[in-house]
Amino acid sequence: MSILNIAIVGFGWVARDYMYPAIQACPLTQLAAVCSPNPADLAGLPETVACYDRLDAMLQDRLAIDAVYIATPNYLHREQTEACLAAGLHVLCEKPLATTLEDAQAMLTAAQASQQVYATAYDQRFHPAHQAIRTEIQAGTLGTLTQVKIDYACWLPVDWVDDNWRIEQHKAGGGAIIDLAPHGLDLIETLLDDRVVECQLLGQTAVHAYPVDDGGVLMAKLTSGVLATLHVGYNRPDAYPRRRLEIIGTQQMLVAKNTMGQDPGGEVTLINTQGQRQALAFDTQRSPFLNQITAFADNILQHTTPIRQPEDDLRLYALLDHALQTGLPLSPTPMKAAV
Repeated sequence: MSILNIAIVGFGWVARDYMYPAIQACPLTQLAAVCSPNPADLAGLPETVACYDRLDAMLQDRLAIDAVYIATPNYLHREQTEACLAAGLHVLCEKPLATTLEDAQAMLTAAQASQQVYATAYDQRFHPAHQAIRTEIQAGTLGTLTQVKIDYACWLPVDWVDDNWRIEQHKAGGGAIIDLAPHGLDLIETLLDDRVVECQLLGQTAVHAYPVDDGGVLMAKLTSGVLATLHVGYNRPDAYPRRRLEIIGTQQMLVAKNTMGQDPGGEVTLINTQGQRQALAFDTQRSPFLNQITAFADNILQHTTPIRQPEDDLRLYALLDHALQTGLPLSPTPMKAAV
């Protein structure tokens, strides 16, 4: 097998606008099928792409599908991952793993019992800026690391889309925290090659009138002693600065702006102890999704070792789940009406 034939299950904006072009651009992959219950999602796809409105119908056909990218609402991840693994397909499933720790554990158990490759789709691992930052940290130029700060937020009102499943507890497993914090936790461990050992959480329902959190602050401690803070929110107007990463060391600190998210680009600056600034070079044009799907294909076709393991994903999910269960209770109503 020299080309990986991939099916996309769930064709929302991330799958359509980012993963679909990445699969088409990667020389190791090609799109074989799309499965979505929404007929409008299937309109305009190339004739070479088989279209399905049900996963079971796609799995019965199989065609020449080798792997699936699952981009459906979180509550469907377990059932669909287990079904695809049982059908002999490799799986790349969007984060977070599931809506409950029980389902997340079941997904990993199914993956371990299969002969297939399973990976969670943390695209931030593969952003060229973050890859350059990881290299810089591994070179030791920042000195002893002490703190990491992440600010990752957006504006997500109730009527953001017709079926806004991201604000339904049953479908999403929570709100802004369960959606955005996993990216930050995974990125911290990836960049520092370290492990989060403790998490504490403060959640809020500050602006939007929906039954899940619209923001939160996560505090984490890593094995090395590094302390991390992660601010996430659905209550930040998009025109505000809302995507920032800081990594502080005794010799240099690093500031990345607008690198977190689906798009390529952004900027990374190194600041030394004298206050001198230097830009860190990276490919500002290459999509993190192209890097992600290339790495996934390499894991399967070339048997390369992934940068992270599914066990890491489950461990971080369990830490976040514990923080959500033990954190301060969320305000049941917004403190201020949404504007």
